[in-house]
Order: sequence, then structure tokens, then C-alpha cells
Amino acid sequence: MKTTLMKRASRFVLLSTSSLILLFVPQIWLKIKYKDSIYEQIDPIPTQEFAIVFGAWVNEDHSLSDVTRERVEAGVQLYKAGKVKKLFLSGDNRSNQQAEAMANYAVENGVNPNDIIVDELGIDTNDTCKHFAKINGKAILVTQGYHLPRTMLMCEVSKIDVLGLAADKLDILSSRGDSVFQVYAVRAWRSTREAALTWLFLFGIYDRLSMEAELIEQTGE
Repeated sequence: MKTTLMKRASRFVLLSTSSLILLFVPQIWLKIKYKDSIYEQIDPIPTQEFAIVFGAWVNEDHSLSDVTRERVEAGVQLYKAGKVKKLFLSGDNRSNQQAEAMANYAVENGVNPNDIIVDELGIDTNDTCKHFAKINGKAILVTQGYHLPRTMLMCEVSKIDVLGLAADKLDILSSRGDSVFQVYAVRAWRSTREAALTWLFLFGIYDRLSMEAELIEQTGE
């Protein structure tokens, strides 16, 4: 009886470990693939016409969440440094005017409104890539480092030549004083979520689960 239980436990551990490794294989591959195309500082990044700034949560009062502000501020810094001429700000405008709030922040911080294109139907990452591909074929993608590998893959599939800027490496946000446990818990959750979404995209399921932008574009509502 004891031997049987030990065998079952060993099989469970082996299966769990194998599944976990398999889950993260695409993420590991993408990090290797884009390692030389992801920048953590602004100075060395090559000049492009556009930066794509990906949307994230906006508060009820239209103020930007930390994650969103970090992204937009990184885009503003690229613009002010002369690394890009225009910002493509993409977000889900159905709730809290996300994209408009991002644009307002950029303008308030020194970006010429004429140099901003607002994508109000950037409901998910792949929507943003597909919408931008209709405008230009090259861009610097601005988002957090954990989000960049999947983002770069999606935009490349939309035939965009991409470079990435990891906004979270620019020391834009002050430390919130989170415990080590909180920091690693958030990192683990983000990494697992990105790995799962990457698999969904590779299997062609991602777009089937997120058709809102396409439906709105078709109906005009």
C-alpha cells in the first residue's frame, strides 16, 4: 500500500513538473528570440517614426493606474528624447475612456496633440498590433518587460518590424514598499498569465475569445 502511494505521488510530481515546464516553453523561446531587440534604456534604442504604447487600467476618475502611467510616461520620454516622432496610444475606450485618458496624460506632459494617434479599440494586445499595421510597418513597442515577448510576437505576426522598450526598467514609479513575497507573487502571476496567453495565441484560440473590436468595427457601434 505504501509503495503504491509513493508511486502515485511520484507520478503526480512528475506530471506537474512536466506540465509546468511545458507551459513556460514558449515564453522562454520568445525571451531568447527577442533578447537583442528589447531595450531597458532610452539612449541606445534606434530612432523610429512611431512608438506604440499599449493600454492598461484607468481609474474611475480617469487617472492612470501605475502600470498605465509607467507605459505612457516611457512613451513620452521616447518622444522628448527624439527617438520617435509620433505616439500610437491604444486602449479600450469602452470603459473609463482609457485611450483618451492616456492621450490627455501625454499632452499634459509635453507631447504635441498632432503627434498622437489614438486607437480607441485597442481592446487587447493583438487588436492594437492589427490596427497599427494599417498605418505603418515599424514601431517601438512600449510596455512592461513581462508583457513584451508576447506583444512583439503578436505585432510581428501582423507584419510589423518591432523593437521593445521595457517601461518598468526606467525607474518611473517610486517603490511602493511591497514585501518580497508580494513582489514575487505578482511576478509569478504575470509570468503564468503571459505563458497561458501565448499558448492561446499560438493555437489560434486567442482571437476567438476576444472578438469585441472586430464586431464593433463591423457594426460601427
